[in-house]
Amino acid sequence: MKTNGHMPFWRRVCRVAGLRLFHWAENNGIADVRRNGERWLVKEAMRAHNGRGAGRPFVVIDGGANAGDYTAMLLELAQACKSGIEVHAFEPSDTARNRLLERFEGCGQLTVIGKALGERAGSAILQDGAAGSEHASLLMRAGFRNDPGKAVQVDVIPLGEYLREAGIARVDLLKLDIEGYELAALRGLGDALVPECVRAIQFEYGGTTMDAGVTLGQIYQLLQGRGYRVAKLLPSGLAVRDYAPWMDHYSYANYVAIAPEAVA
Repeated sequence: MKTNGHMPFWRRVCRVAGLRLFHWAENNGIADVRRNGERWLVKEAMRAHNGRGAGRPFVVIDGGANAGDYTAMLLELAQACKSGIEVHAFEPSDTARNRLLERFEGCGQLTVIGKALGERAGSAILQDGAAGSEHASLLMRAGFRNDPGKAVQVDVIPLGEYLREAGIARVDLLKLDIEGYELAALRGLGDALVPECVRAIQFEYGGTTMDAGVTLGQIYQLLQGRGYRVAKLLPSGLAVRDYAPWMDHYSYANYVAIAPEAVA
């Protein structure tokens, strides 16, 4: 049997070029909210909310708020769109949460919750939580040092329980950037995981999803089973698509689950 330990040069070139073209076409690996579609999504959701004449503030759950960059964008766009807004920001790291509270001191539109989102109530270890890192996770991350000295114990709450306690019947946008714990947080919504209660869900997918041993297919299955349509978030639109195995490549991207009528 003939073996060759080296891939031919032309194959390596084709592979690199093909991957770059694929990631460009799929809008992968872009964290800038002005370029990856996150800012566009919030603006469109607020405009739709205003157009429905709901007579109440635009309610957002910011899961994984860290120091508040996403929260700042929400408040800025709410002002630009002349939309009332109510933000509930979850940040379990004391360090990051203190930065968040200092940054938005006196903001009556913001409620900060010092807990992590999960499937059930309890406590967990937040890796790199002491540093307030934006990569802090309830998972042991592959490729990260996971320094025990920076790990902290935090409280975990299911989002469904929080919504009941806070008397929130309708969420207009749920944003989940919780480093691989997205599926657990979705399960924690319980009966509230339906379009009638949570109209739109933006969730992060990537290497952290792989660290959690979760597939995009599992997330699709849960959301579609609850009546959502799932779409890939592009710079200025949503690509609604059914799940296919090729989509589980674990490159950073954002997806959105929306009510079926919003697709039309």
